[in-house]
Amino acid sequence: MSGHLPDTIAAIATGTGAAGIGIVRISGPDALRVGSRITASVLVGHPLPPKSRQRSHSLRRVTVRDPETRETLDDALLAVFRAPRSLTGEHVVEIQGHGGSLTLGRVLAACFAAGARAARPGEFTERAFRNGKMDLAQAEAVAALVSSQTVAAQRAALRQVSGALSQAVRTAASALQEGLALIEASIDFPEEIGDADPALVDGSLLRAEETVQTLLATASYGRRLREGLTIVLAGRPNVGKSSLLNALSGTERAIVTEVAGTTRDIVEEALNFGGLPVRALDTAGIRQTDDPVETVGVARAWEAIRSADVVIAVLDASHCPPAEDDLRFLHSLADQPQVIAINKSDAADSQVLLRSLKGVVGSHVPLVAVSARTGEGLTTLTEAVSQTA
Repeated sequence: MSGHLPDTIAAIATGTGAAGIGIVRISGPDALRVGSRITASVLVGHPLPPKSRQRSHSLRRVTVRDPETRETLDDALLAVFRAPRSLTGEHVVEIQGHGGSLTLGRVLAACFAAGARAARPGEFTERAFRNGKMDLAQAEAVAALVSSQTVAAQRAALRQVSGALSQAVRTAASALQEGLALIEASIDFPEEIGDADPALVDGSLLRAEETVQTLLATASYGRRLREGLTIVLAGRPNVGKSSLLNALSGTERAIVTEVAGTTRDIVEEALNFGGLPVRALDTAGIRQTDDPVETVGVARAWEAIRSADVVIAVLDASHCPPAEDDLRFLHSLADQPQVIAINKSDAADSQVLLRSLKGVVGSHVPLVAVSARTGEGLTTLTEAVSQTA
């Protein structure tokens, strides 16, 4: 890493909406001087003895002022973190005052007038990385932590911030280095050491492989936690796709009527499936139609289906045996991750349709009986979708 950078940066470190507390953070070689100028605090300067200055990792109440006009801007707490014991490894000063975009904006402008420049997005984390305060995996996890949409995603990001992933990578690298050292020693000192013991070398390689396989096994799930999952509810008209979306979301998000073809455009809702952030799309019923508006809706439904992470193919339990249109639709999904939801199980014997479909779609496709009206089977459906993804 390149070490400390020559300039000093500042930015608002909290949200800018109306709030009781807001923080402006300053980092860099002149952070203490900038903080001194806008608060009249003794942070730097000679010949003042060190004991007269505010200590590192301490708070004191200050009045924040414009460094040029001396106008009072805020009543705040001044936090000081002297290098290298700080977030970025540089001198860091935080002005912990009142929230709100106006107050925070004026305090930040004062920092600029006192000699700091505007920080680029992510630059505090970048400086922490450059100064050895965190590795690349931890730096990436900070962004994941901030953007987490579910508790599971937040927990996973927090583990990575704490260094769990980095430690696993180091464990695998150490095992590989151990195996390499055994081989190199046998080559450099054949008379003293002799041939490398294959069992010892294999043991080192096996430990590295096991660690890597463990990481790979969770990589897909970790990506889903960060990026979310796009699912599409698709099927013929009036099988209950919109009702199922409403049941999954707990709100009347989509319009539901007895009229076939009510849904013309894609309806989107954000959901949470067992910790996975989900973007659920309700689509127009798949059928041949002469209605030009509905034709566009069907075309958009197919576009959504092709780009989905998982398709929930919705069938009507009362249609048994399944209609030819249903079978053609299921056949068209053969190459996509899918879960078949047999809806309206409260009004018909869904098990009859379920048994008839097992030989059609294969054992690898989950079939779940659900009722959008009563909520039966919804938990099983969300679990099946999460596992299929």
